[in-house]
Amino acid sequence: MRDDIFDKYLADILRKDPPADKDKPQSAVLTEEKAAGPSPATSEDEDIGDFAEKTIRFSKGDLQSSRPEVEEATEPVERPRPRKKKVRKANYSAYGGLVLATLVICVSLVISLFVIVVGRDFLGIDTDNSEFTLYVESGSGIEDVAKMLEENGIIQYPEVFVRFARLKIGGGNIYPGDIDVLPSMSYAEIIDLLTEAREAHATVTVTIPEGTTLDGAAKILEENGVCAADEFIFTFNSSIYGFNFENRVGSSSLKFYKYEGYLFPDTYEFYVGDSAYNIAKKIKTRTDEILNDSVLSRCDEIGLSLDEMMALASILQQESGKPEEMKKISAVFYNRLNHPDSFPRLQSDTTTRYIENVIKSDSAVAYQEMYDAYDTYVCTGLPIGPICNPGLSAIEAALYPEQNDYYYFCSNLETGEFYYAETYDEHLENVERAGLV
Repeated sequence: MRDDIFDKYLADILRKDPPADKDKPQSAVLTEEKAAGPSPATSEDEDIGDFAEKTIRFSKGDLQSSRPEVEEATEPVERPRPRKKKVRKANYSAYGGLVLATLVICVSLVISLFVIVVGRDFLGIDTDNSEFTLYVESGSGIEDVAKMLEENGIIQYPEVFVRFARLKIGGGNIYPGDIDVLPSMSYAEIIDLLTEAREAHATVTVTIPEGTTLDGAAKILEENGVCAADEFIFTFNSSIYGFNFENRVGSSSLKFYKYEGYLFPDTYEFYVGDSAYNIAKKIKTRTDEILNDSVLSRCDEIGLSLDEMMALASILQQESGKPEEMKKISAVFYNRLNHPDSFPRLQSDTTTRYIENVIKSDSAVAYQEMYDAYDTYVCTGLPIGPICNPGLSAIEAALYPEQNDYYYFCSNLETGEFYYAETYDEHLENVERAGLV
């Protein structure tokens, strides 16, 4: 079939007239074509060329040659990419540097403050000049001495003291005996004293009985060669050692002695010829142990100030030395205090004796207002302050009274027997029974 079609197309081609210059030599024809240049193509030539191209493709079996040519895809126009906005990052290195600088400054200030504080204590700058006598026991190490010095308020940094002492004396000896030191002394001066041989001071054991007044205690100390009575009374009432109970003791011009009642009666060991400051501190240290936080909290619970509680305890101490009687008498006074309209005054003879035996005997000038502030037959409620130095039983009775309904009491001065009454008529009968009329 294909051969027939081919023959037919070939026959058509052969019937066409040959060109006019077909007899010319091929070289001449080519020469003329080059000289004349390309001639414009005619429609017939285009048909023949098209037909020849198709014929050749057909002869090769290219049946798809008649399909239109697909235009080459044009490359898409590359659009310029948008420029990214630059995000400015925070300069954290600057902040970090500022924080670091601040931290360095704060640490430097803390270190400087520490060095200043420790240095002042190390050199003994701006400290108390009161002298202390301390006893260094045989075999004591530098740690034991440092602890003793800290407990007595001579140094504040025992660890620093120990390290410095080891550098200064190494394995040198610390001699036993008494050492007189001042808080104003430097660590080096104290360590030098420790390495000097010395003799121990004589000591004396002194017992201060319960119910003793401050005047009476001062006389006992002087009699035992501890210190002068006048110096002790002045120092005991004027020196502040930083104890908790001292903050609760009231100050009043009507008080005869500010710290009357706060010399705890006990047995003490003192150095002979010691300073009044040392003696007062040792006694107040014991008082602070008795008037601890538990006692102060109990005062708040019962609604009494420390001065009022100690004033009541001092009265109980003078009224009776028996703990069981103290609690009953304490209840009587509480019953009166709780009913001030009916019983505005406590009416205890112990307060009038204090005025006569202590205040008036030690005062060159009469001070009636002070007398009235202590006299429970005149003042309302409790006196302005304690009238003696009560013991532990009296303090406990003032803090924890017995519960009863008595408003009166009296005692037989010879037998020591106590009588209690709820009414005044009953009280008059008890007074007669006690032999007081």
